[in-house]
Amino acid sequence: MANTTDEIQVDAYGRILNDPTHDESPSHGNSPAGWSLVALVLVGLVIAAIGSLASAWIVMWIGIVIAVIGLPVGFFMRLAGKGANGDYS
Repeated sequence: MANTTDEIQVDAYGRILNDPTHDESPSHGNSPAGWSLVALVLVGLVIAAIGSLASAWIVMWIGIVIAVIGLPVGFFMRLAGKGANGDYS
């Protein structure tokens, strides 16, 4: 739990340091499911770009398939409890 004093603390730049309305940190998708999805899509698209630039069309399509596989991987990991606000166990 965050600092719950009644007095608001402000730093030298005017930022509120102990805002009681933000006790819980919004995870912003920072979870194993989110990272897996982003990693697979990023790696797949890099492989697809390299294959496209090298005119190696089979490599490009393999990269696209890897990127598309990242979507259901992230979705099913979230359903398994590895997503934002999950238990991560």
